[in-house]
Amino acid sequence: MYGWRGRIGLLVPSINTTMETEFWRIAPEGVSVHSARISGGRHGTPEELRGMEAASKDAARDVAMVEPDVVVYGCTSGSFFEGPAWNEKICGQLSEITKAPTVTTAGAMAECLRAGGHRKVAVVTPYVELTNERLKEFLRAFGVGVTHLGTFDMLDMFDHAKILPEEIYRKVKASNSDEAEALFVACTQLRALEVLDLLERDLGKPVYSAIQATAWQAYAAMGVDPRISDCGSLLRKLSEPGALQGMGAAPRKRAQKTA
Repeated sequence: MYGWRGRIGLLVPSINTTMETEFWRIAPEGVSVHSARISGGRHGTPEELRGMEAASKDAARDVAMVEPDVVVYGCTSGSFFEGPAWNEKICGQLSEITKAPTVTTAGAMAECLRAGGHRKVAVVTPYVELTNERLKEFLRAFGVGVTHLGTFDMLDMFDHAKILPEEIYRKVKASNSDEAEALFVACTQLRALEVLDLLERDLGKPVYSAIQATAWQAYAAMGVDPRISDCGSLLRKLSEPGALQGMGAAPRKRAQKTA
């Protein structure tokens, strides 16, 4: 059976074309990704983001049928917009439906910054002003201040996927400062994975992205070392001795791979 090491139940906004593709690209042997789409969310309005929270429960019922080891709510703004308590509510609802631990992208963002000991970060987003302000508020609740926020200022969330990796590279580099201890690229529709190693090498500090952080927490929850070496230092750390101990729930028992 595919997914003998672990199965990821990935819930993505219906307009997202990036996260599903990249989760499959980095998945190691024995890990499978099973997606369900959350209706709504193209324009990222408060009404649409709140509606996605309700729609995610229908998507979770579909993906629960594959008995996932971890469920991922793969929308950054959709999990931070109404604050930490809302994010926790989403986790509780989806875990109750799927009987599996739930990772949200906003939660993974906060957790990777906490794990890195970062208190001041620069952030790059594709969002409009209201959503950017909500992102800052969310991080402040975890004791993280935003030193600078660089934005592409695009309302249509489908168009976020059209932003090229080299454009993301330039925006992140322009958002950096001596004050920033790390940088974070928000939004699971942005193709940032391809330039994380280059940015870390050129800037000399940690650079995280929404998809990278979500994958990091999902693999930790499964107790699986994915041995991903080309998507930034955060994912490489999962291969360090003892890295997975105490980081997440134990995965369900899987049938052993046969020849």
